[in-house]
Amino acid sequence: MDMKIVRINKFLLLVSCILLVSNVFGQNKADTLKQKNNESVTIYGTSRPVTGEALKISLRPHAPELKISTVPVSTGFADIKVPTFIQMKAIKPSSQIRISQQVKNWKNLLTLGLGSRISPWLEYFYSGGRPKKYLLTVHLFHHSSFLNIKNYLPSPYTYSKAGISYDKYFRYHVLAISSSYRISTNRYYGFNTAGDTLHFDKNDPSLKQYYQLATFGVKYASSYRYIYKLHHLFNAKGYYLSDRHGMSEINAHFYFDMHKGFRVSKIFNHQQLGLEGDFDYFRNSASLLQARYRTLQDYYVRVLPYFDARYGIFSFKAGLNFEWLKQKEARLHFYPYLHVNVNVAPGVFSFFGGVDGGLKKNSLLDLSRRNPYLDSEQNQFYWENTKFEAFGGFRGNIARRFGFEVRAAYRKFSNMTYFDYVNYFMNSFRNGPSSNLMIKNQFYVFYAKGNVFDLTGSLTYGNTPNLDIWLKGEYHKYSVERYVKLYYKPLFSMRLGVSYLINKKVKPWVEVFYMGKRLASHSVYGFSNCVFLNSDYYLSRYFDIDLGMDYHIDRQLTGFFRITNLLNKQYFRYNGYPVAGLEVMVGIRYRF
Repeated sequence: MDMKIVRINKFLLLVSCILLVSNVFGQNKADTLKQKNNESVTIYGTSRPVTGEALKISLRPHAPELKISTVPVSTGFADIKVPTFIQMKAIKPSSQIRISQQVKNWKNLLTLGLGSRISPWLEYFYSGGRPKKYLLTVHLFHHSSFLNIKNYLPSPYTYSKAGISYDKYFRYHVLAISSSYRISTNRYYGFNTAGDTLHFDKNDPSLKQYYQLATFGVKYASSYRYIYKLHHLFNAKGYYLSDRHGMSEINAHFYFDMHKGFRVSKIFNHQQLGLEGDFDYFRNSASLLQARYRTLQDYYVRVLPYFDARYGIFSFKAGLNFEWLKQKEARLHFYPYLHVNVNVAPGVFSFFGGVDGGLKKNSLLDLSRRNPYLDSEQNQFYWENTKFEAFGGFRGNIARRFGFEVRAAYRKFSNMTYFDYVNYFMNSFRNGPSSNLMIKNQFYVFYAKGNVFDLTGSLTYGNTPNLDIWLKGEYHKYSVERYVKLYYKPLFSMRLGVSYLINKKVKPWVEVFYMGKRLASHSVYGFSNCVFLNSDYYLSRYFDIDLGMDYHIDRQLTGFFRITNLLNKQYFRYNGYPVAGLEVMVGIRYRF
């Protein structure tokens, strides 16, 4: 460990010398766009990539955006694809409106829709308060689908959520409190022949699943304008997640950031010292396991002392991450942290790059969102260790309309997740020799060690009265340890969309998805002589097209229709889990 610290100190000293000689210092934080594990088989989420947006403490919430799922898993708990929405800026919270503005302040937004797959959609959003005093936000949501996929076991799903948040504004501080509860239901199916389902009880409780999640959070942050004040942010939050069969996860998380401007050197235009960190507690349980394996607890602490500065067009943030993790044993990790940004043309074009690393929990919450068909007899959710990451790229924005960004990165990791499925059988020969069939198709989490090259890019054209265009692509090249096969991890994906407003009334749009091939696993059984074969194959590449139109009837009422999976392709997300076919949804949105 001593030698490792010496090497890290030498590395940081060398980097600092280079930066000093070049006068490349600054405050702006280079956006690393750190690549998360993406177990998605289809592309999920439809937020368009936008260059140059910064999160601010006082940023007010926008009205919720319409997202319609066409797969038999509810939004938020799966690697699902949803169509493009056209955001109606229906609510302008009162905290943003000055007295001199002649703008109608809508506080409520109601969305009602019905899809051809017997898919009701109900959403209500409220945002209101007193300017510079407080803001109250309420969000209620429900979406479900009850039409089954042809030739498969029943595949209905539901997703419901209720959330509330309250922000209180003081002269130099903001206090935010939030809480939510949501529940998601789905079924295990994964069978595609009549013979597979001949002896099934379709109401068998073991084929049903749900996840329920309760969250609570408190944030307290300063809002000083003067750099030499001690700026601070404290954020405490937690959640409880459980499923139908006794698997659960509890998390308590605390984050802090404190920084203050200092006159360390006359070289820099701006400079400040800071300290940020995290504390995490996880408790994972699985009641179906043997007693000694039922419960595991994790303790995690991270501390990052940092220095950031700016000189002209150059900026950087440098520090050293100290991370301590205790599971069965305790270990201390060190990671260099350096993010550099070069604003060649401020607001128009910049380069960025750096090195990073760290630990991140592969939590049940994250994994159940990617794959809700997890087996409930597991509780060992390890931490992914990004041992080293080097990244670089460029971004820009031309005339505040055409945005672009390209990022390349090389990352070494351990405990990166992927999925493989597990099969269960009916009681032996319960209905004769031929009835000893698979009754569930569930997945376990597996882990890999290796490295990956990531290349991501995005192009956007917007901020115009009528036309919006967006394009985003991702490419990954993995190299992992021998005998490991990264099932269901996409190597390449792309999304392209266009929308156009006609006469300030009608806004048609279309979005095209492309997904490259993914390695999958398939099992073959011969029950008469107990033959079991596990074979690999590739899930086919596919294109999917969604389209729709919004019609603004008046200032308050908008009608819409959406057609998802226009080509009506039942491409697979996992082995035995196809997406639903074409769906048409119509509805209205009303603000008041």
